[in-house]
Amino acid sequence: MVKKKYSELLRVSPKPDEMTFTEHVSGMTVEFDQALLTKYLPVTSGVTGGDRALAESLGGVIPEGTRQALLDTAFIGVYGRVVCSRETPDLICLQYLYVWDYQAVPAHEGDYEPIFVYVDKRRQFAIYDLVHYCARKLDLELPVPGKLGLRMIPGWHSFLPAFISDDSQDRNLEIRPLSDQHLRAWWSIPEEAPRLKIVKHLKDPFQLEAPGHFADAPDENAITMCCTFLEIEKALAEFEDPKVAIVEGIKRAFTKCVGLLALYKIGAYMQLLKEMNDIGMIKAPISDAGIDLVAIGNMLRDGFVSVTKAGQDFFSKLYTQNVKEE
Repeated sequence: MVKKKYSELLRVSPKPDEMTFTEHVSGMTVEFDQALLTKYLPVTSGVTGGDRALAESLGGVIPEGTRQALLDTAFIGVYGRVVCSRETPDLICLQYLYVWDYQAVPAHEGDYEPIFVYVDKRRQFAIYDLVHYCARKLDLELPVPGKLGLRMIPGWHSFLPAFISDDSQDRNLEIRPLSDQHLRAWWSIPEEAPRLKIVKHLKDPFQLEAPGHFADAPDENAITMCCTFLEIEKALAEFEDPKVAIVEGIKRAFTKCVGLLALYKIGAYMQLLKEMNDIGMIKAPISDAGIDLVAIGNMLRDGFVSVTKAGQDFFSKLYTQNVKEE
């Protein structure tokens, strides 16, 4: 059952004349520039309707709890601000936070997905949340055919680079001010899961690296999950068939990101696979019960992990790029 305790904090709405923009480190300036934020707003798809579409298309495949959570999730809005640094006066960072009142997988109230767009006279690129706040970089000025943007993964609300068709592109996204009052309200939520956990890189986005992590101090679980999805990304760039690529990436991740001598990483690895299973991306015999190293090895070796039709369709129009090591 979906429980929402912090709707008032998540939907905080200070008056325009009460908004301030002082949450930054020394040497920075922050402002809300509607025209600039609108000009550089990344092309996205699935932000406003992806959760419901997944629930309606895979309602009989995904767990009932996940289906209900997807239907009960509401997109609150996209918030933005412009950050400048005296050390790099020609480079600006446009910080966008996409906010939902719930996340279906893993289930918890409140979700904040960052996309930071960096612009100077020579380049324009985005650093976005791939999964569990893993930071990835996308060059927004690549000479590629089609419209390059970011596709929201339903249930997770994180993003993957993709070619976005006109009919799937998110439209009429109103950018609201990302003020101190919004940040402080989201930082103040007493429970960890619904609380905004990005602090350092909001106050100073020019220290953020990709590959890297948006969180201030990612734990071992977060690092393992980032490593796992990095291997899937690399396999997607290597293999033409997404079904082959995803399964191969999962196998490689088990060897590289967990390994025989790091059994404490199994939990994070299996959690990520379970989340992919719950949103209908893959099909695997994963339960909440414990699973040992031998069982995982057998599951991967014997072909018990497969990619669903929905997963294949989702990955079919992704933009793949060379990915460096974490």
